[in-house]
Amino acid sequence: MAMALRCFRHLPSLLHRSRLAALRGPPRAPPGCPALLPSGCSHCGHRMLPSRQLATKKGALDHIIVVTKDGKFPLNQLGQISQKSPQLLIVNMASFPESTAAATKAIRESGMNLNPEADGTIIRVPVPKVTREHRESLAKLAKQSTNKSKEALRKVRSKSVNQVKKFKNKVSEDTIWLLEKQIQQMADSAAAEMDKLLAAKTKELLG
Repeated sequence: MAMALRCFRHLPSLLHRSRLAALRGPPRAPPGCPALLPSGCSHCGHRMLPSRQLATKKGALDHIIVVTKDGKFPLNQLGQISQKSPQLLIVNMASFPESTAAATKAIRESGMNLNPEADGTIIRVPVPKVTREHRESLAKLAKQSTNKSKEALRKVRSKSVNQVKKFKNKVSEDTIWLLEKQIQQMADSAAAEMDKLLAAKTKELLG
């Protein structure tokens, strides 16, 4: 019994990693910019949306890795990122001017459909306008990604149930049944939260 319970204690973290992974709480965006981030599932590796199609906002540039002669660094550690307008981001590289070219290249190759322009130590990053058609496409991709995440969640649930069943010779059938029921409840709760986040993102995109 004790061994089965120890096994069961690890299940919430497994289910949690697979649960919101592809649909993390969406950051607020300025009008005309859904600011979907290329966040992915830490369990199954699925990305929420193809990053090459994403609009962006200030925080979305933070994760971009810049390769310099001294190593790899997040963009926000090398430059000061600010949002001049809903359609323009500014990266001030005055603190590390020698990395301006590398930062410009990293932004351009980030897969976020951005075309930065360097002017001295200032990098201007125009944010593409998002059309209704593009929003509908993003909403469809979000739904597809949610379905993939649910499939990953089902695999975690099945794996967890199988782990519990290994203890059937050491604990009672009632205990096994109780643990399986709790696993299913956690999986159902995770799936419901995915649906809730998808609905919120769809509403944000389509109104």
